[in-house]
Amino acid sequence: MAPYRLATYAVGGVTRYGAVTDGGIVDLSARFAKDYPTLREAIAAGALMKLAEEAARHSPDHACDSVTWLPPVPAPEKIICIGVNYPDRNAEYKDGQDAPKYPSMFMRTPRSFISSRRRSRIDSLKPIR
Repeated sequence: MAPYRLATYAVGGVTRYGAVTDGGIVDLSARFAKDYPTLREAIAAGALMKLAEEAARHSPDHACDSVTWLPPVPAPEKIICIGVNYPDRNAEYKDGQDAPKYPSMFMRTPRSFISSRRRSRIDSLKPIR
């Protein structure tokens, strides 16, 4: 079974969740909304494999460019982040520092997230080149 990225998105003003594939998004909320209204409930129920198995049986329902991307987990209880947790850190940062001995941990608030495919207010202030 192919690994899927799960996402929350809006289409036609309605919030949905699904599996992102190379061809688009398989709408899993259309198939599981009664049991798991959001990805948060699916995660809490340990149903991610069930969702992935269902996604593998279907063609995409939506094109990726036809949706508005939203943060993946609505109304999270807490968000604990792990920073610099990979061996090639220096190749990416190129700042001359040694990789830290231990990864950093930090908290985030729900309002500090946007989808990776949406521009932030800060991005809109940057000059476009």
